[in-house]
Amino acid sequence: MEGLASQIGEEFFRVCVHYLAELLQVQYAFIAKFIDGEEPKAQVLAFWAGEDFGPNFDYVLSGTPCGIAIEKGLQIYDSGIQEKFPEDEDLVTMGAESYLGIAICNSHGKILGHIAALHTQPLTRSYEEQEAILKIFAARSAAEIERQNTEQKLKQQNQRLEETLMELKQTQAQLIQAEKMSSLGHMIAGISHEINNPISFICGNLEHANQYYDDLLKIIQLYQQEYPQPSTVIQEELESLDFDFIQIDIKKLLQSMQIGSQRISKIVESCRNFSRLNEATFKVVDIHEGLESALMIVQSRIHSSDQNFEINIVKSYGELPRIFCSPGQLNQVFLNLLNNAIDALEEAHQKRNQEGVLEPHHTLQIQTTLTLENQVVISIADNGIGIPNEIQDKIFDPFFTTKPTGKGRGLGLSVSYQIITDIHGGTLNCYSSVGGRTEFVVTLPIRLNADNTAKI
Repeated sequence: MEGLASQIGEEFFRVCVHYLAELLQVQYAFIAKFIDGEEPKAQVLAFWAGEDFGPNFDYVLSGTPCGIAIEKGLQIYDSGIQEKFPEDEDLVTMGAESYLGIAICNSHGKILGHIAALHTQPLTRSYEEQEAILKIFAARSAAEIERQNTEQKLKQQNQRLEETLMELKQTQAQLIQAEKMSSLGHMIAGISHEINNPISFICGNLEHANQYYDDLLKIIQLYQQEYPQPSTVIQEELESLDFDFIQIDIKKLLQSMQIGSQRISKIVESCRNFSRLNEATFKVVDIHEGLESALMIVQSRIHSSDQNFEINIVKSYGELPRIFCSPGQLNQVFLNLLNNAIDALEEAHQKRNQEGVLEPHHTLQIQTTLTLENQVVISIADNGIGIPNEIQDKIFDPFFTTKPTGKGRGLGLSVSYQIITDIHGGTLNCYSSVGGRTEFVVTLPIRLNADNTAKI
């Protein structure tokens, strides 16, 4: 028992059965854990096989002397064990002639397992001595099994606490980001609505203005035909105004105004489309519309005021079907990924400037494809500074960020990951090399409606 005092875990059970076999002078000894169920079993924790340790194994207790030991307590069979338990094939395999075993119980009498020894010859030691030895080893084994059970419960509780903490962090991140995006969505929707009314008025009136100009010009031309010799005052005024130039330039002016108003209308439409990010509604949409809307929102960052820093957008859109998804939440994902890519390019620009390194063209690449497995793949990549290998496993964790204080809260990628994986049944992966290309790949299953769940 002094030899067992410092041992715990698997090593304790191995030392225990070895000492037990030596002390009882038997061939075999083992300790097993009780597994309750419709067919109670024993799980061997350590097995001494005479000259060395044998492999651990499980076995059914019914029809074995161990089953009797667990049910009734101490069992000692000096000889003829195979005849008493003919159904136990393990006794035949080991050539057992004698057996002694006892149940292992905790302080409340609950069965934890059993400890047993077998020998190929009849037992010669006294019953009292064998009983005392088994009880001592059983008591020490019970303490160790209880310790292991308690340790396992603590590990499980810690695991559950960690999972609960992670869920709380994810929920907190979702709430913060959802509130942020909801406010942004309302603001964009309000601004686009206010702009839409006057620009619609301008677009509509430009058509009439163009027609009125044509009509007035026609009248002027008729006057010139009917009165080819105007008065001196009119002639001087026409020369002063450069009337021939005005006739040509005003047409160009109206055309420029028309193009500008159409451009504003497209921006308003993109803003209205993007403002759906505060919706959680699923509907059938065009993914490319969401990408274009997100690009429109970050235009001011793409076209920087820094003349030495310009981002080249490379778009490669495949032919994609309209899919059933939550467009507002996907727009949120696209905006997060685009902003991260622009951040990486800006950081690379600053770092290379400080180091005096010749800069490559800053490129932000967006690609969409349809796979043979009927999945939509959206890739957003940049040639910034890359992500170190040691933190790539953490980038989707809530509140994890490498950005300076005040520039990032570590929510964008975490919320994006949950939107893609949990809500849409897709995947979001990152592929990056330090100092090189970083690519985020979104894979979405194609759904045509709420009932089409077979492809998720």
